[in-house]
Amino acid sequence: MLFKNAFEQQPSLRFIYDKLKFSSAIGRQYLLNMPLFTDDKDLQSEFDHLDEFIKLWKDTSLRPTITRLVQQIHQLNNITPTLVSLGNGAVLDDIQLFEVKKTAILTEGISADVTKLGIPWLTFACMDPVISILDPEHTHIPHFYIYSAYDEELACLREKMKAANNSQEAETYRFQAQAIEDSLRERLSQALQPYHADLSGNLRNAAYLDLLIAKTRLCCEQHVCKPLIGDRHSLAGLYNPEIAEALSQKGRTFQPVDIVFGKETVLVTGANMAGKSVLLQSVALAQYLFQFGFYIPAESATLPIVDEVITSIGDRQSALNGLSSFAVEVLTIDRIVKTARAGKRVLALVDELARTTNPDEGRRMVNGFVRICKKLSLTGIVTTHYGGLDVDCKRLRVRGLQIPDNVSSLSIGHISDYMDYSLVEVHNDDVPKEAFTIARLLDVDEEFLAACEESGR
Repeated sequence: MLFKNAFEQQPSLRFIYDKLKFSSAIGRQYLLNMPLFTDDKDLQSEFDHLDEFIKLWKDTSLRPTITRLVQQIHQLNNITPTLVSLGNGAVLDDIQLFEVKKTAILTEGISADVTKLGIPWLTFACMDPVISILDPEHTHIPHFYIYSAYDEELACLREKMKAANNSQEAETYRFQAQAIEDSLRERLSQALQPYHADLSGNLRNAAYLDLLIAKTRLCCEQHVCKPLIGDRHSLAGLYNPEIAEALSQKGRTFQPVDIVFGKETVLVTGANMAGKSVLLQSVALAQYLFQFGFYIPAESATLPIVDEVITSIGDRQSALNGLSSFAVEVLTIDRIVKTARAGKRVLALVDELARTTNPDEGRRMVNGFVRICKKLSLTGIVTTHYGGLDVDCKRLRVRGLQIPDNVSSLSIGHISDYMDYSLVEVHNDDVPKEAFTIARLLDVDEEFLAACEESGR
């Protein structure tokens, strides 16, 4: 999966993306087309690179070099189409030749700064031959036209054009000069063709460097930790930056959670408004950030590498292809099972499975899904409000409402003030029964509530 495709699975990833401060469009494009890391060595290398650059960023003595580096990256344009044309043997026009020259000069400067910073794992190809071809006057200025220095006859014709006695004579010389210029463009393009791979590699390295700098800035601005690669999930102080920021704007704080689970499916129960959906969204975000080489919004984090993160969270799925929410949910469950059966490592995050069907069928679907997950050794979290589940798995419960004795009523906006979102392990099938408590605290009609309770007897 590419980063740009992960937005649909985890919308909070876009929030992180929007927080990144890139210096160039090529850096953004590099990230959007970056695939999920699924090899532990490659991912560890990415974290090592980021860790090293954070140290360089914090070294105030290197600030002038890094500032110059950022400025040079900012001036780069994405000339990939030009380089593809060059590699295919096309004759470049003056604008394209200018783009190549500018890129060569800038990446040469970036390479020099990378060397000063002591980054051995990022090497740029030497651009001296390219600059020599496009800069015959040795000005080292990112500007290009067909210089007279390329050809003596061209230089002579241009002098004759200036000295021409009439426009017809000048036009004759101009036409002759144009023919030479066309042949020179072809000759220059042929001379540059062997370097198109080096130019492409340098542009790609500069884009990666821009991404690395953007990641570094984010790490310094956000409360995050460097994750470790392990064989189980262990997340302490996990939070969702998007939700935390929204709460902060309302003068409230996000309560971080701790969760630990191995290669197993965990059943999480909790009342409505107990943060079960937010938990799944936060775990999904952490997994994606981890496998795209970002630090994690948590106090500490250890995560395993998976091949796919498959989620069924929220009602947004109901609009997919005009299907009902239940139909999409069932198809997602089917995809989870089939992907795991194919031998892929899956992290499945399923919120309130079968909540839109009748309770008897819903309960059986949750039982069946958790059982098949155990059989397939599938890693996942399933949230539910159903009781009477006969499954052998790890169970967690959101602590839920903690109402002091002196509180007799609440407004809808203050229920969360008394909600404890932390998780506790339980060993029975009890589910929280807080609906009537919440309703009474909100001063819902007592006769209605009494009728509800009576109907259940």
